[in-house]
Parts: sequence; structure tokens; C-alpha cells
Amino acid sequence: MAHEGNDGWRGHAKTILLAIVLAFGVRIGIAQAYEVDGPSMEPTMFQSERLFVARCAYGLSLPFVDETLVRWGSPRVGDVVIVQSPSDGLDLVKRVIGVAGDVIEVRDGVIHRNGVAIAQREVGGCDPARQLDPDPGCRVYEETLEERRWHISRSMFDLDDLPAVDVPEGHVFVVGDHRDRSNDSRFFGPIPASRLRGRVLFVD
Repeated sequence: MAHEGNDGWRGHAKTILLAIVLAFGVRIGIAQAYEVDGPSMEPTMFQSERLFVARCAYGLSLPFVDETLVRWGSPRVGDVVIVQSPSDGLDLVKRVIGVAGDVIEVRDGVIHRNGVAIAQREVGGCDPARQLDPDPGCRVYEETLEERRWHISRSMFDLDDLPAVDVPEGHVFVVGDHRDRSNDSRFFGPIPASRLRGRVLFVD
């Protein structure tokens, strides 16, 4: 009877261990859900929406480890990614608008890449019912870069400048889609691609 009891315990232990391994594998290798916290990606994403992220899009990263262990891909301009903040280690959701070799500059609130302004077309006003911090001067624009399109928001009155920044090898330049409410590479500079946690697949 004691032998059967040991076999039963071993069977349960194997089942629990397998469940842990599978859960960990999903977390680091396939997908992970995040929740939007803050206005930095409006109007693309709003507070408390859920994001599903391909953790294995660019490499293998582990929870609680700062750097990617193995890299096998690089983001494209326009990708929405999860990056680890260089200032406090928090995971941030941002859009890639510059990769290695690019020169990024902001003139009158418009981002220029390699000396050319990212094309913008005004769409209309921001929706105050959905904004975390409603701003009556906020407008929505469609940006086009390398045949990819997305919406951003910014105030008509908040027209910041940024001197030209070279994106080094192995780095990316990321910004939030809400240009007035985002802590991003305009403030902390290009981020090592090794700090990428994955690419956003869709928003729920």
C-alpha cells in the first residue's frame, strides 16, 4: 500500500510540474496578456483595455530578467511593442518609429525620420468620453510611414521640438501614440532592442 501511495504522489507531482512548465512556456514563449495603464497610446489603446503580446516575436526573454537571452528578430517601423523602461524597469507599450541607423527629430510636434516628416492627415477631434485626461484641444491624426498607417493624438497647442537623435546599432526609438501624454524615447533616448518584451498582436 505504501508503494502505491508513493506512485500516486509521484503522479500528482509530475502533473503539477508539467502544468507549471506549460504555463511558464506560454508566458515566455507564446503570448502574454497586459492591461493598458495610462493614456500614452490613445487613440490606439485606452485605459484598462487588454493587450495580447507575442513574447517570442524578437527573441527569448524571461520574467524578472532585464535583457533578452537570445535574439532572432528585429522590429519593423510601426510595430507596437512592449519595452522595459530604462528608468524604472516597468513594462511600457510604445510604437517603434526608428531603428538602427535612423535619425529622429521633432519639429513643431511632427516627427521627422531621416530628414523627412512622417506624413500626417487630420482625422478629427479626440473623444473626451474615452480619454483618460480629456483635452478640448486634442486632435486625431493618421500617420503613414513605410506604407503602414496608424492613428495618433496630440494637442493643437503643444508643439514640442527635439534635436536630431541618432539611433545606435542594436537600439530602437519608441514613442506613444498620444504624443502629449507619453514618456518615451523623446525623453529617455533610444532603447536597447534587448529590452523588447514582445510585439502587440491585438487589443481586446
